[in-house]
Amino acid sequence: MFHFARAMLENPKDMTNVHLIYANVPYEDILLKEELDSLVAKYPGRFKVYYVLNQVCCLSHVAIS
Repeated sequence: MFHFARAMLENPKDMTNVHLIYANVPYEDILLKEELDSLVAKYPGRFKVYYVLNQVCCLSHVAIS
């Protein structure tokens, strides 16, 4: 999904808005989080990521927005 979203966002002719729901069990198992967050920062009006966790025992170090 990361490659698919990046290809669409980097194509200047494609103005598709992308909403990615990323479901995982613990926070630590989220793959490519930094890369996904950088796409959100680079394309704020076109790309959004929603992180959904099944296990939220230790999120005191995580900023949730």
